[in-house]
Amino acid sequence: MKVLFLNTRKKRIDCRTLLRIGRRPDVIVLAELLQGSQRHYEAGLVSAGFKHCSRATLHSRKRHVRVYSKLRLDSDERFILQGNKLKNNWVRCRIAGVTISAVHMPTKGMKEKPFDQLRPWMRKYAAKCALMIGDFNTDPGKDSTWGPQLDGWVTLGWCNLWEKTPGGTKAHTFQGTRKSDEPRRIDHAFASKALKKARLVHLPTFRLKGLSDHSGLLVIL
Repeated sequence: MKVLFLNTRKKRIDCRTLLRIGRRPDVIVLAELLQGSQRHYEAGLVSAGFKHCSRATLHSRKRHVRVYSKLRLDSDERFILQGNKLKNNWVRCRIAGVTISAVHMPTKGMKEKPFDQLRPWMRKYAAKCALMIGDFNTDPGKDSTWGPQLDGWVTLGWCNLWEKTPGGTKAHTFQGTRKSDEPRRIDHAFASKALKKARLVHLPTFRLKGLSDHSGLLVIL
């Protein structure tokens, strides 16, 4: 199974282009979707065989995360704990025996509660067939506050797939348009102990062609 993640930057990318650059995935996770772009992707991807779609995340006009799949969704959940800033940005689905958890983490000072809630989930699912993938707005090499949170998941038994990717720890997945925006590696994928063969392919073409300010991540399970 191939899983593609991309922060779309609220753009409407042609679905044929999305599939071609994304190397024909079986599951597509898109973040930062507006209401209109959700309709755009659903129409284009359904016609391409992605007949299964998760519910949108809650109460957000610009940070929706959705999962589109050629394979049937055995479960479809939104994280809705009250008082948690992540409630708008996290969905998880069980597809072909794998729990795929997709996240778009808030920025700067809004990360404390989301990380607090992710920690027990990562502990619970470390020994199960699970994939955590998304935009964490955290570069471990540059963020001394939140970077260690990602490193802590590795101590639980998760594999940071960047560490298995040639040149991965030096790659960057985001380059903003402002002069103050530095290249950062803020999009990540973590595979549980049970997914030993999982590997990550970095797809910078989305960013280099200006389709998004993010690279795509393709995880092959």
